Amino acid sequence: MDVRMSHMTQMEIAEAIAEGRPVILPTGATEAHGPHMPVDTDTHQVDHIAVLLAERLGAVVAPPVAYGISKTFEFFTGTVSLSIPTYQLMLFEIGAALIRQGFRHLIILNGNRPNGTANDAVARHLVDELDAAHAFKVSAVSYWEPAAEAIDVRRRSVPGGMGHGCEFETGFQLATRPELVKMDRLAGAHYGPVGWDLVAPTTPVRTYMRRPRPAVGHAAIFGDPTVATAEAGAEFIGIVVDALEETFANLTGSYEERKEGTGKA
Repeated sequence: MDVRMSHMTQMEIAEAIAEGRPVILPTGATEAHGPHMPVDTDTHQVDHIAVLLAERLGAVVAPPVAYGISKTFEFFTGTVSLSIPTYQLMLFEIGAALIRQGFRHLIILNGNRPNGTANDAVARHLVDELDAAHAFKVSAVSYWEPAAEAIDVRRRSVPGGMGHGCEFETGFQLATRPELVKMDRLAGAHYGPVGWDLVAPTTPVRTYMRRPRPAVGHAAIFGDPTVATAEAGAEFIGIVVDALEETFANLTGSYEERKEGTGKA
């Protein structure tokens, strides 16, 4: 079963809606990820996870949003960032179109950390604006969040080593697209642990500071990519998809249950 909407005809999409299948909208970014990884890393990773998750949930995957909130790295070449208002307006319009077509569960699956809080606000806005005319729900989550604890105990880097272009993301790319990873180009680059982490327990306070600049030797990396391996990356991917499946199975019921009208939603 092909789960990508971009590979489906309009009639096949209509059938998916009639069957009550959720739709996953991946949100990524186009931004610098150090000297060793491609600028589509976030988009590729969230789309990859979305497809694996959709196959388990009986969902369909909308074309990924390849541009996000990447202002943190806009001083680095290859980064194309949207402003927060522009990004949220675009995401709202995409989500509203899917809801108006009849999808009853929209899952906004995030792959770029700065998109996360913006996605939460859009999810709330969609319900506020459209629930008078449409029966639906919206879920917003960054794909690594449900698996954070399980990944944290398997890490090789210290806390702060999984942020951006880091152990987690580099391992993901080594596991899925090793031909695009250039580990030798890390030699002489400046990077290291940072004060936040994708998966380690941290304070809930979010503090924003002056953005990094290549002029001072920053490599557009938050964390430690040198300890990444393809084997660990593949394990992390499996853990992520398992945790997401459990999360959303509890919200949606299985695909077979929904077809039979016995699902939870």
